[in-house]
Amino acid sequence: MDSGSPVDLSPEFLAEMVESVGVGVGIYGRDGRYIYVNQSYADLFDVPPEELVGKTLWEITPEIEASRFDSYWDSFDDDETRTAETVHKYNDREIPVATVTTQRSIDGTPYHFGTIKEISERRAREREIMRQNERLESFASVVSHDLRNPLNVAQGYLDVLREDISRDELRLVDNALDRMDVLITELLELAQSDSEVGETAPVSIPAVAEEAWRNVDTPEAVLHAPDGDPRVVADETRLQQLFENLFRNAVEHAGSDAHVTIDTVSDGFYVADDGPGIPQDKRERVFETGYTTTDRGTGFGLSIVQQIVTGHHWSIQVTEQPDGGARFEITGVEFSTE
Repeated sequence: MDSGSPVDLSPEFLAEMVESVGVGVGIYGRDGRYIYVNQSYADLFDVPPEELVGKTLWEITPEIEASRFDSYWDSFDDDETRTAETVHKYNDREIPVATVTTQRSIDGTPYHFGTIKEISERRAREREIMRQNERLESFASVVSHDLRNPLNVAQGYLDVLREDISRDELRLVDNALDRMDVLITELLELAQSDSEVGETAPVSIPAVAEEAWRNVDTPEAVLHAPDGDPRVVADETRLQQLFENLFRNAVEHAGSDAHVTIDTVSDGFYVADDGPGIPQDKRERVFETGYTTTDRGTGFGLSIVQQIVTGHHWSIQVTEQPDGGARFEITGVEFSTE
């Protein structure tokens, strides 16, 4: 067959190719009337395609008013493409859709070619996420008030008792209250945390790490920060939160006198300790909410770390230091020279 010979693209062949796209397709002209719709688009309204041919855009897309169609049309440049999310209505059906509209000219006559994809399931997921966030906010309120207040009262009475009584049992009660305080703090942090991050900017790894170290109870532990001043593009507050949780995890597993090291790799950084490390068969589970390998751990800290990593579009992996100890390596990080 001569590769230079013209191919006869029959209407049937073109229709088959359009259907293979798997989304709705609609074409309309300068008067705003559909001259072509495919079966996938018509199926959204449970009508045959020919029923939609000749209908105006504003009959199906109320967001575009008939009186404003001319200005909408004139605002397009040839070959310009626009995306939008809207609702198409016809035959007593309302369908949320994502559209991609391109203006193309054929033999000097402009047309709008649009693909239409139903997004009902995505909208439903978004509504469910919103409801979950509302429930989490309610839970956070309970944690911060209804649980924190009686804990503070109990701690206050314990302090009064200690002025008159010296017994080991009071120390055990104090330890239990401290444990409850950590649980409440991390539950609140987890409830208020999500995979979103705020504004990102170049931040200093050593500076953020030192600030995080000061917020963690590490009187005997030692932090080894990287040489120089490597800077990464990140949400500074969330990065500090990440370091704080990794530091607490290191002290919990490696001991109060742990040596914790932060350093950079080619596309990220790591936080490592000199403890016993994490067995390979447990490394995949450490980020599960509530999973912990020590009696002192809550199982929330590393879940928060993973949320922060995800929010930055980074990746995290648990490995082992050459001389033992756990190593949390975060990659996919953008470095900055600013």
